[in-house]
Amino acid sequence: MSLVNYWLIIVRERTFMEILERGVYGCSDPHCGLLMTRVRRGDRLVVFVSGFGCKSYCKSFTAILEVVGDWAKAKVGNWTGVVDVKPIALGRVELGTIANKLGFVRGRKNITEALHSVDPTNPRATPIPTQDAELIMGEMRRQAEPRPATEILTRRETREAREEVGRAAEDIEKLMRELAEIGQILGYHPITNYDTGTYKLTQAWWGSKDEYEEGLAPLAVFETTQNTEQALAKLKHARDKWRGIKTYLITLRPEDTKEIEKALKGSFHELKNKIKTITKEEIEQLNKDLTKHKETIKELTSLRQD
Repeated sequence: MSLVNYWLIIVRERTFMEILERGVYGCSDPHCGLLMTRVRRGDRLVVFVSGFGCKSYCKSFTAILEVVGDWAKAKVGNWTGVVDVKPIALGRVELGTIANKLGFVRGRKNITEALHSVDPTNPRATPIPTQDAELIMGEMRRQAEPRPATEILTRRETREAREEVGRAAEDIEKLMRELAEIGQILGYHPITNYDTGTYKLTQAWWGSKDEYEEGLAPLAVFETTQNTEQALAKLKHARDKWRGIKTYLITLRPEDTKEIEKALKGSFHELKNKIKTITKEEIEQLNKDLTKHKETIKELTSLRQD
């Protein structure tokens, strides 16, 4: 097991908030070379807020951050290099209340010298002794998390959740475009988000455009496991509305299979053996393969029309 090093980073309060907001810590030249060499994935950063321009955290230890990524060259604010971090402890431990218990402070001429002795931007610095870091972390965990920090993290978590939902929706849209392309290459007439009046089916295939416009039943209906129970309800509705159609459930994650099996043994038992599952990866690969030979496939599937 590799040794975890604890390093002290001295920042202004505003920078501390930005670290929490962005989920990254950064460096500016000429300090980047030394920082990138010393601070590695798995190491921990003890954040100390200086007394300049502060309101809530003056001269206090405010967080323990775990380094969860590798350094990357990137322009973020004044930083030219960044690394992903996540908080494992938050608090407000005033230096004055704990200084005489810290090993890296004892024997130093003054507090400034002590702080810089464990600052990784100082070429002569060494990591914080583990017992000192654990003492600071313990003091933080005995406190209620300070409000300014928790408000920042709540905003960040809310933003990240919205971004994740947006990415998931984009992935589904892309998958449905690929599925529709497959249907078109094979000579079917796919319609995405078909409204039955009760549900919007994610995608349905008709034998031709004429069959669709004449109001005939589709040949197949496709749903995804973005919401498995809702997808199964839609497929059941489709089978009740159009007897004999094919129903397909596209799995987005490997673990979806167990969820489907459980549902088909319970409230959707009547659909057992009537739904075929296809993985997202199978759709993507089939789209690539068919697109590669699209013209030949169209030629061969249109023989009866000549």
